[in-house]
Amino acid sequence: MKKLSAILISLFILTLCLHLTSSKANSEAQLRNYKPIKLATGSFLKGISQRDISTSTVKVGDVEYFINPADVFVGESNIIPKDSVYLGEIEEVVAPVEGINASMKIKIYKVITPDKNEYALDAYVYKNGSTRIGGDLAEVAYYTKMPHYPGDWKKGALQLVPTSIREMGHPTVIRAGDEVTFIINSELSLYKPLK
Repeated sequence: MKKLSAILISLFILTLCLHLTSSKANSEAQLRNYKPIKLATGSFLKGISQRDISTSTVKVGDVEYFINPADVFVGESNIIPKDSVYLGEIEEVVAPVEGINASMKIKIYKVITPDKNEYALDAYVYKNGSTRIGGDLAEVAYYTKMPHYPGDWKKGALQLVPTSIREMGHPTVIRAGDEVTFIINSELSLYKPLK
């Protein structure tokens, strides 16, 4: 009885090993029909916001969706088809203060193609030369009158000059339908079938 059990266990282990090696060989054979395509660090992608994203309503960890408005090509390969969905997460929200508008950072972490392929993505929403959206100076609250003497005028003119006193900052909003830009932080590797 012990010999029969030992033989059955040996056969089970042998069958399992054969199955694992054949599945590995099969997956390697399938990869031979695919070529790697790389989207370089620093590349820009476009996306269309699917809803209003406001610093007054979002919180850290909220997931946001953007739609790819056009096919993205590397060479002749369409690597991210039109209507793919980019998933982003609110990484940081800073409330407005006197003189400075609210700001936020949105990290894009995944792209889902229309045929349901998913690729990890490491990118940030990029606006006005920064990955921080908003955070600019609020409007000037007060102006003072100051004389101005253009050219050879003997009598000057009074001109309004902004002071350093600014209004309370406002929320920053990305409106539904706005086109935003993503900048890729690390190389994105995709696989496409050979033709």
